[in-house]
Amino acid sequence: MKNFIPLAKPDIDNREINLVIQTLKSGWLTTGPKVLEFENALSDYLKNDVNIYTVGLNSCTSALFLSLLALGIKEGDEVIVPTWTFAATAQVVDWIGATVVLCDIDKDSLNIDVEKAEKLITKKTKAIIPVHIAGYPCDMERIGNLAKKYTLKVVEDAAHAIGTKYKNKKIGNFSDITCFSFYATKNLAMGEGGAAVSRDKKLIEKIRKLSYFGINKDAFKRYEKNGHWFYDIEEIGYKANLDSMHAALGIIQLKKLDKMNQRRREIASYYRKNLTNKIKFNKDLDEHYHTYHLFPIRLPKGINRNIFIEELKKNNIGASVHFIPLHLHTFYKDRAIYDFEVANRVYENILSIPMYSAMTDEEMKYIVKIVNKIIG
Repeated sequence: MKNFIPLAKPDIDNREINLVIQTLKSGWLTTGPKVLEFENALSDYLKNDVNIYTVGLNSCTSALFLSLLALGIKEGDEVIVPTWTFAATAQVVDWIGATVVLCDIDKDSLNIDVEKAEKLITKKTKAIIPVHIAGYPCDMERIGNLAKKYTLKVVEDAAHAIGTKYKNKKIGNFSDITCFSFYATKNLAMGEGGAAVSRDKKLIEKIRKLSYFGINKDAFKRYEKNGHWFYDIEEIGYKANLDSMHAALGIIQLKKLDKMNQRRREIASYYRKNLTNKIKFNKDLDEHYHTYHLFPIRLPKGINRNIFIEELKKNNIGASVHFIPLHLHTFYKDRAIYDFEVANRVYENILSIPMYSAMTDEEMKYIVKIVNKIIG
């Protein structure tokens, strides 16, 4: 293969390009009509038996942070977070001044271990942030029961899970607030962007206000012909609003999302059937709809991961590790209150191979050929 096959890349065509150009020509580059159009489209896409409300934001990180604020999480509270996640999931808790309580993971899905999470609950525990790793859903029924039993708020980190279904219902329908990422590598790619969604309209309007300096919701209308110059700062806020150019990308990406997710599933199916049986895969049950943001593999004993990744690179194939568990990072080492047995064991031999909807059959087959050859 002459061209390098990256770990991920966005699936962009002329539809996105044309709408971005149209948006640029409109002169409305910041939060405006395209953002509202995207928010409404996402709400319609996600809703099941009740309405879903959406606020577009500049990142999933902002969505997580503002969600915790909107739910009243504060200094002195404890929030349970899986150790198997990116830094953002935990750091938003630190930004508020609350305490991160790290939890081990399920060995098959790499999602939070609900049984272990329950053992970490104290009188100070106010929330839990389940993370849908690689696009496979957490056990939302058990998490919901846990939250009800201990009166906990649930904020889902669904950065990997746009379009994912738990028991035939899309992620975004289960918890107090669900947060999505539309970063350049995600299944729905805006470059930068995110959203918070909820069945509770008041929570979303609270996040909307917090996302723009605590200014009332009509702030952006002051630039329209029928708008008024006056606005009111009702509380302290931040700067996390989504802009129209990124929203324009999202509008088209959302229309293509189901097709792109299905292509990911086709690639995953080919990987599972054709990669050597010496490799172990993450869980994928038929009762759920896995959207395969990532495709992690676990190498057999005797295969050095660093050497394996270098061999892939020599053959023009990208790879990475998702994730270095949080408790192994310098900042969080002192907070590791017990041995993360599963996360430690999985981390020894896991890596992610390329997964993106624009991958060609030729690239897919080449990756399988080279991986099998290296493992032997």
